[in-house]
Amino acid sequence: MPCKAAYASPDRFDGYTGDMSLESNTYRQSWAAWLPGALPLLEDAQYADALAAFPRPPAPDLAFLAAPPSERRRIAFVTSAGAYDTATQAPFVARSTIGDISTRVFPLDLPDERIAFTHGHYKQEHAEADREVLLPRRSLEAAGGVLTSNVISYMGYNLDWPSFIESTIPQMIAQGRADGANCALLVPV
Repeated sequence: MPCKAAYASPDRFDGYTGDMSLESNTYRQSWAAWLPGALPLLEDAQYADALAAFPRPPAPDLAFLAAPPSERRRIAFVTSAGAYDTATQAPFVARSTIGDISTRVFPLDLPDERIAFTHGHYKQEHAEADREVLLPRRSLEAAGGVLTSNVISYMGYNLDWPSFIESTIPQMIAQGRADGANCALLVPV
């Protein structure tokens, strides 16, 4: 039975659904064909050369969805910074040649001293010195944002887009829904 992938806002899960089996998915096939030639270049940190032929998935045809009125807005905080709870979670696998597609979910009010970043593709000293640089939780709340109870974190360096689309994105949407979000804010790195 083929996997299904959905591209949708956290507010709905009825967007484009595509067959992600290798046999019938031309995007997965083109990614699988690209990877063997790209791996040696990626391992030598020749990213521009490796990514020159990186296949992109077809863009889904989704309508723009406006956020709910501010008085009803519950925002899922999503970051690509590779943030995690040092007391309860393993770091992301930053040394992976194609990245890490997993997620970490931790409480919004987690103390800063328990938050660390694993990414490998940005200088982390500013974020380590002030977590608000990449996780502006207090700033958003001070500005009136109503955030859900958890932060959803993933490592932005990720070249396994087929798996990210079919597995990670639906997990993040499900987490946002479980937390009561009706919109999301992505804080990218």
